[in-house]
Amino acid sequence: MMSRNLPENWVRQQPLAGDASTRSYSRVWDSNRASAILVCYPEDIHWQIERDLEVRAWCESRGVRVPRLLDHHPDSGWAVIEDLGPGDAEQTISGAHPDLRAALTARLVEPLGVLAGIPTSELPRWNRPLDAERLRWELAGFELWFLRHGKGTSPTEGVSSWLDDLAAEIDQHPKRVCHRDYHLNNLFVLASGDAAVIDFQDILIGPDTYDIVSLLHERAMPHLLGTRHQSEAMALWARLARVDDGWEFRARQVRLQRALKVLGSFARFEATGKSAYAPWRLALAREVLPDLEAAGAPPDLIDLLLD
Repeated sequence: MMSRNLPENWVRQQPLAGDASTRSYSRVWDSNRASAILVCYPEDIHWQIERDLEVRAWCESRGVRVPRLLDHHPDSGWAVIEDLGPGDAEQTISGAHPDLRAALTARLVEPLGVLAGIPTSELPRWNRPLDAERLRWELAGFELWFLRHGKGTSPTEGVSSWLDDLAAEIDQHPKRVCHRDYHLNNLFVLASGDAAVIDFQDILIGPDTYDIVSLLHERAMPHLLGTRHQSEAMALWARLARVDDGWEFRARQVRLQRALKVLGSFARFEATGKSAYAPWRLALAREVLPDLEAAGAPPDLIDLLLD
């Protein structure tokens, strides 16, 4: 069914799988068979569309390639944006010859160089900075959903204290403008070769290595790109972003925080019936274990992930 108040020039609509939010997405076509993406917001969050479009315009003005805005009706809670293509970066890279994957990944790193060049003072405070309190709050989701709900155990004092310290140490890292959810499913490789970014509404100030860690160490990327090419992509990012020395150690700490946070999120999604996240959860738990051991994580935490 066509959405209420959808402009008449959009004559056909096909629902798309959405993200973890309450927004819904459809691909729409006009009479000339040109396509676009319709984003609809539930009535109780119609107010959010204006803010999200403001973020989109700000990113565009700073040189970040985001979908172009084609039409919108804030009072009705919808916007029509550019269709970036049928497949996200995960589909593009997984469908490419292995010899081409490193070059495609390098394209995905380039927008992070643009973000790194934006002074943090220029970012409006749409979202709270990713500081120690918020980092620790995210880890509380790991304690609640992965440990208490998923494993049926309460975190020990040693585990909670170690998580406290991890959040506090990451809060001391240099700060940059962060996309905050920079992974393959939020990126597109365009026909021009440029990388475009979606799901940008959570942009904030956070640790300098946060986005590159998200790109290279979550979901499908570890299975698509070998260790050597991952290291090369990290080194490319460090050059483009002109980061301070010691970034390798900072990246390992951020990787731990993000991995534990994501494990909590996956456990929460599974608890609500979204079983598709189970393989990612298992793979991520296996992948992060060596880093946890190297970082001196409590043995009982490591044992729970080994289970």
